[in-house]
Order: sequence, then C-alpha cells, then structure tokens
Amino acid sequence: MVLRSLLFVPGTSPDRFSKALVSGADAILIDLEDAVDGPRKAEARGSVAAWLNTTTASRTARFVRVNAPGTAFQDADLRWLPEVAGHIEGVVVPKVETANDIEHVAHVAPHRRVLPMFETARAILDAGAIVRADADMPALIFGAEDLTAQLGIPRTVAGEELILARSQVVLAAAAIGADAIDAVFVDLAASDAFRQDCARAHAVGFRGKTAIHPNQVAVINEVFSPTAEDVARARRLIEADTAARAAGQGAFRFENRMVDQPIVTRARRIVELAEAVARRPGL
Repeated sequence: MVLRSLLFVPGTSPDRFSKALVSGADAILIDLEDAVDGPRKAEARGSVAAWLNTTTASRTARFVRVNAPGTAFQDADLRWLPEVAGHIEGVVVPKVETANDIEHVAHVAPHRRVLPMFETARAILDAGAIVRADADMPALIFGAEDLTAQLGIPRTVAGEELILARSQVVLAAAAIGADAIDAVFVDLAASDAFRQDCARAHAVGFRGKTAIHPNQVAVINEVFSPTAEDVARARRLIEADTAARAAGQGAFRFENRMVDQPIVTRARRIVELAEAVARRPGL
C-alpha cells in the first residue's frame, strides 16, 4: 500500500467524498472526529455508510477516522464500524496514548488494520511502547496541531518546535516497519512554506503527509516520490552491487564514493517505491 498523500474529508460533507477519490491522493481519511460537531456525529456516520455502501472500488484507499479513545463518540463509532468494514482499508485512531487504545479498535477494524495518530505529549514519549500493540499498523500518523496546543506554543515555518516529536514518530514507525506520515499544514495560502514543510518531513524520515485540501496532494506526492534521477542512480548502484558481490566484494567504489550494504538497502527502497507508484492505475 503506497501512502504518500492522505487527504482528510469531513464526514458531514458527502459531496466531497467522490471528489476526494479523484484528487490523486493515495488515501482519503473520512473524518468523524474533529471535523464533525458533536450533535452531527450520527448524521456523519449515516452519510459515510450510505456513500461507502454504494461506491465501487477505487485506486484510492479509504480509511475512516473514528473519535478519540475513552469517549462515548468512539463507542458509537465502533458499534457502527461493522456496517462499513467491507468497504474500507482500515481505521484511523486519533489521540492514542496506550497500546490498548489501538487494540480496542483493531478488534472491529478490517484486517485489524489501524493507523494510530500520535498527537499528545504522552503519546510521543511512549511511542515505542504504543507500537507494540497487537494490530496491523502499516503507518503511524503524526498530529502537530493538538500537540502544539497542549504545549501552548504556535507552529512556526521553521518547524524547530516539532523536531523531537517528529523524530520520535519516525523512529517508532521504523521499529515496526511502518510508514511515518507527517502532520497537516493548515495555511493553504503559504505554498512555499508548505513545500518546505513537506521537504523537512521527508528529510527526517517521513514517507508521506496528511492533507486538508486537494490542492496540497500534488506537492505531497512529488516530494515523497523519488525523482527519475534518484531511481536511475539507485538502479546503477544495485547493478554495481551485483557485480561487486560476484567479485567477492562487500564494499565497493561507486561514482567516487565508497558503498556498503546499508547504502544498497536504501537504493533498493527507492526502486521499490518507484515501482509501487508506477503500478498504481491512472485516474
């Protein structure tokens, strides 16, 4: 499953569901939590179920974000999930703070597939323990807005206030072989700053990013995909590694640099991602 771009869609906006499917996003996250006011939760579940049960398969993965652990809203969401489990790829769980928060949802999620969101101080500090949960977690999502609100600080363009938190999520994801997905960027008018935020996240190990508007999807896909030059160089390096192994060499010189197996592993990941993206059918 390629998860570079994950587009949020409010559960109370059924007119946007089908549009999101053709936005170019790798996945849509239909939101029953923050984007839906309390009195409209039941309405949102009804709209989501009606759409999912009448929509055919798509190139775009579909996830539902349920409400936070320990709330009556989540209890209602989990009773409702079996209605749509056959039409979604998994469940996004916000504000996880324990492994049990994940497992509580996994038992009703399709394929036990859960994408937990790390958006509190406790979650960031306990990330390593939380990801030991008994569930299929293809990706971990970082949530910056709730975290910075809890810390009482603003998000900045430089992003220095999030370095530690972002790194914790990336490391936890790597520890279980999952993709780390970066937080939304809420200033829709700041296109240059948005691209910088994507590039910063990619540089520290995130494999994708959440979006709040379809216009953000193309930039996310571009930043989190290898360039043609990256792929060509990676293929040359893999070929050189094959030749070096045939000659009994573990480390070898490639384009004036010494190369050993960790660098080859990184090259293989670049090629694998490029091939996975290429296999996705067109819109």
